[in-house]
Amino acid sequence: MDENTRKIYEKYGINPEEREKENQEILTKRYEELDNKNRQILEETFQNGLLENFDNFKYILRENRFYYFKELESNIWQIAICLIVKAYSASITLTNHVLERTLKLALIQKKSGIPKNFTNWNKTYESSHKYSSWTMENTVAECKILGIITEEQVETLTEFRRSMRNGFSHYDPTKILKDSNDIKEMTIKSFESKEDKTISFNFKKIPMLQNAYVNMFAEENAEFYFDYVIQIIEHIERHFKTEYYNAYEQK
Repeated sequence: MDENTRKIYEKYGINPEEREKENQEILTKRYEELDNKNRQILEETFQNGLLENFDNFKYILRENRFYYFKELESNIWQIAICLIVKAYSASITLTNHVLERTLKLALIQKKSGIPKNFTNWNKTYESSHKYSSWTMENTVAECKILGIITEEQVETLTEFRRSMRNGFSHYDPTKILKDSNDIKEMTIKSFESKEDKTISFNFKKIPMLQNAYVNMFAEENAEFYFDYVIQIIEHIERHFKTEYYNAYEQK
């Protein structure tokens, strides 16, 4: 309790210590009520998510899906949880991280080649730091040059980079919603004529509306985006399996 508050209490004949104790008890009770309410909301969210979505995404949670990208499975597990509980923006943001890490790991694997010295991992993967600061644009381009991904995949990833990666990583609604029509119409009741009136507005320029439409976009696209990234991972895994198999066959 600060000195000014104490003086105010004493001025009106209130015992500062007793009043402070009462205030703390009231605050503690309110926090307990709020915590219990939030706990109930979360329990319902998790339970409903499991009932509605677990069967749709249970395949994501299975282990041993990848060989070269084993380290990504923990993040993929988290994405599955986000999709199950309908945390779509969180799913897209983490999918961005998985995609960028996949492409950089692919470049590291390409540069390192078939591991020849398992006793000196530092030397085997000494090139890993080279790509850490690369932009996604440069990473995608390099993967194309090295034949890791196809031209068609480059085009799709470029589009995702502009909308999903840049849009959600920097939270720029204009990039996320760039393909949506700028103008929306809404019917409201006119207080003057008491008749319905249609108004037009550019929702991309109205902050309180941007978030609502971004959430709608995330719900509509999170699963599709994640599935495409999984396809990219599987494609790159097949690339290395084929490359290394051919290398062993030629020996």
